Amino acid sequence: MESVRTPKLRSMRDFAEQEVILPTGPHKGRHFRVERNPFAGKLFDEIDSGKWRRFFVTGPRQSGKTLQAFLIPILYHLFEVKETVICGLPSMDMAADKWREDILPVIEASRYRDQLPQRGAGSKGGKVDAIQFRNGATLKFMSGGGSDKSRAGFTSRVVVLTEVDGMDESGSGSRESDKITQIEHCTNAYGDRARIYGECTVSLEHGRTWREYTGGTQSSVAIRCPHCSKHTTPERGNLLGWRDCETENDAGRSGFLVCPECGTQWSEQDRRTANQDCRLIHRGQTVGADGHVSGDAPDTKTLGFRWNVVNNLLVDFSVTSAREWKASRATDEANAEKEMCQFVWAMPYKSGEVELTAGNAIEITKRMNGTPRGIVPSDASLITIGIDCGMRLCHWTAIAWRPNASPHILEYGRLEVAADQFGVEAALIAALRTFRDEMDKGGWAGSGSQMLPTIRCVDAGWQDEVVSKFCEESGKGWFPTKGIGATRYENVRAGDKKQTGTRVIQVGEGYHVANVPGWRVPLVEVQADHWKTWLHQRLQTPMNQPGGLTLHQAEKMDHLTFAKHLTAERKTEEFQAGKGLVTRWEILNRNNHYLDSTCLACVAGHAAGARLIGDIVMPKASEPRRETEAENWITGYKGRR
Repeated sequence: MESVRTPKLRSMRDFAEQEVILPTGPHKGRHFRVERNPFAGKLFDEIDSGKWRRFFVTGPRQSGKTLQAFLIPILYHLFEVKETVICGLPSMDMAADKWREDILPVIEASRYRDQLPQRGAGSKGGKVDAIQFRNGATLKFMSGGGSDKSRAGFTSRVVVLTEVDGMDESGSGSRESDKITQIEHCTNAYGDRARIYGECTVSLEHGRTWREYTGGTQSSVAIRCPHCSKHTTPERGNLLGWRDCETENDAGRSGFLVCPECGTQWSEQDRRTANQDCRLIHRGQTVGADGHVSGDAPDTKTLGFRWNVVNNLLVDFSVTSAREWKASRATDEANAEKEMCQFVWAMPYKSGEVELTAGNAIEITKRMNGTPRGIVPSDASLITIGIDCGMRLCHWTAIAWRPNASPHILEYGRLEVAADQFGVEAALIAALRTFRDEMDKGGWAGSGSQMLPTIRCVDAGWQDEVVSKFCEESGKGWFPTKGIGATRYENVRAGDKKQTGTRVIQVGEGYHVANVPGWRVPLVEVQADHWKTWLHQRLQTPMNQPGGLTLHQAEKMDHLTFAKHLTAERKTEEFQAGKGLVTRWEILNRNNHYLDSTCLACVAGHAAGARLIGDIVMPKASEPRRETEAENWITGYKGRR
């Protein structure tokens, strides 16, 4: 029997140049050509190389980013490979627009228009979910919104994502990971054969696009200077001549690039000539005088590919000079600066915010002091615990307090809550009881004796009745705790009665203790932002200085998850017109549970007496000592069995 030979697949670059006809723009009706923007050839060469399985691409607007990193990969896999493609976007409301305005016109301009469905989804207007083409391939749309189940159960080798930064959060009420990760899971069955493409304009440094770019190969386009013949990567600082111009048009005429290597002024023709001889360099690589790229590529599966307006030959550079001049004189300077960074130079926007927190999780993992896990340092005097409660997991942190309120992370972990099996309330209290019995049975090994925690603060912001009951039955040293944001936290004094009926019995630094009607155990109300700030100051203090936080010894990167939780939120200060200096905390990642549990353990440490140098404030002599029914709330309180 004569064997049937499978036709050899073309490369994506060959497919693009042979099959894709531009439906709009100045080159409408003509075939796509990489020579119009030479960096595009480098992008497709990397895609075709087989070295990477994930591709995250960013560049300026009006430079072909959507065509090259979104549309062409979709068309290639649908019509050349004839396989199903998942198209991921922020919302399903966008699906019909993306189909009608971006994908369909390119297909209709190509010879594959006869593969369009004649009936059903994609054949007419209306909602678009999945489009099956006449060759059997399917284009399946998935969004970053809706229920997590909408992304489950569908399998494909190829995912193409657009507007990536708009998909980088879990849906409201989701217990699962972010939507990009969930959509990527649809390719798990294919292992290293899977292909993930993502494109987006850069937003902020902590946005998904920039994280994927810098966490991948962090590749850039090096172009050869026509004057010194060196390959270089001009950026915004190399654009000169426009700033002192009187008019926008004059700025367009006067602006020019200078070579970062030799400082020679480039003409528009020099820029175009330089881009014709370009090299792609990955992070850590260099280009020699002979044009040879030296150095190993980063050991990763993700190609992070970026170009900027210098590489975009579709737009004359005088336009960029004029835009810079106009942006520098805009009434809303911050918005104009954001536009130039993101849409022109493909760089994350950095506002006037001053970050006040420790943001590098990798650096935090290095704060180990050699003490094994679960062993109390010899100079530690007490232990406290914080527990953050959740529906399926509780996170806990145990801190051993060394002199000058220097926290040592003795141990941390998670408690399984079998809510699906026993119901939320019963499962939560069972998990807490198991933890209590295990931790209090023997304590932690100290210098010559076993040490038990002095105070344990349990998050009662969710299931407060369950937590208060648990703390009541657990006795000395167990306290329900609620975190309150800075705008809602009330400055109170001992003896004050609040609108909720609770009565304040003791006030600490950024927290107070109150009796709650109907509860037989006092509630600790915490100004959460204050204690997040306090904890991050400990992370920024050198380990060998008073107040410096340390971690127990572990294998390299074992603390990474814990450190990522600690840096899942950041605090910034920014001057805003009419408001002055505005301080705020923002959530970067919803996996912040160890941040909460560690803050609670820090509150407990302060309540138990841990103090920084100069942190002890003595009462004024004129102020009489106020006795309360819970004066010694740490060691006992009325009403407990």
